[in-house]
Amino acid sequence: MLPDVGLTLPLEISIYLFLVLTMFSMGLALTTRRIVEPLHQRRLVGIAFLINLLLIPVAAILIVRLLPMEPAVAAGILIVACAPGSTIGPKLAEFAKGNISLAISLMFFLSVLAIFTTPATLTLILPGAIVERVDFVDVMTTLTIFIMVPMMAGLAINTWAETVADKIRKGAFLLSNLSIVLVGIIFITVQITGEVRFYDMFLNVGITAVLAVLLIVAASMLMGYFLAGPDRGDRQVLATSSANRNLGVSLLVGASALAAYGEAFIIIIVYAIVQTIVSGVIAVKWGRIEKKRRRKQEAAGQTQDVPT
Repeated sequence: MLPDVGLTLPLEISIYLFLVLTMFSMGLALTTRRIVEPLHQRRLVGIAFLINLLLIPVAAILIVRLLPMEPAVAAGILIVACAPGSTIGPKLAEFAKGNISLAISLMFFLSVLAIFTTPATLTLILPGAIVERVDFVDVMTTLTIFIMVPMMAGLAINTWAETVADKIRKGAFLLSNLSIVLVGIIFITVQITGEVRFYDMFLNVGITAVLAVLLIVAASMLMGYFLAGPDRGDRQVLATSSANRNLGVSLLVGASALAAYGEAFIIIIVYAIVQTIVSGVIAVKWGRIEKKRRRKQEAAGQTQDVPT
């Protein structure tokens, strides 16, 4: 029996389906070696945890307090800001030609930590009236079931039945991508049927809230980039991984805490779109710059090899 988070049943089921498929497909792409390999960079991993678990939530609190917006919308923004561990971090690292192993390790550990840190952080920073609506123990249990269990199942298959993992990996990723499309379709359908007025909710979100999201995403990328150290690949990974928050955790916690506030659910979707577009464009740009740099190095090396 799925816990009731206050949304229509099809939307609830689609969210859970998205969580399970996304985390399972992510597990299929993981190996124990790739997870633990970057951990010898203790300073870098520690900084990543500091940025994602403390600095970004603090920056989000300051920004939503400085910019006028509805309390429920501000709460929606804070929920996303407090949920680390986006599953697209490794893909962005691939686009940027960055440290993919570091991105995978951060994605894994931050996703696991998000199960516990997100409810704990939100208990401290959300308004009391909203906190009282949420059974955080129930939320943490649900997150464990729908995030940790499928991710560990995918990891186990990839570890002990690699041939099977190779066969189903592409299909699992395709289903994961389709599941988020399904969430969007069902959400829009709910608006069309009149159960919730999408247009009214979007107006209630307001341009100020969208600006707040842009500022938080920008601050997250800047903190990751400038605190990561001198290595270009590490800086790019920490920047893009930090800017992208965990959509699955945000959707579930947001639905539990803010089911009565449709506009808060809208801002979670807006946040996901903004962080993906901003970090994706920058990652692709970094990748092109790195590709040109490598071509120049290769050309210079070939020139030196030519006998005089």
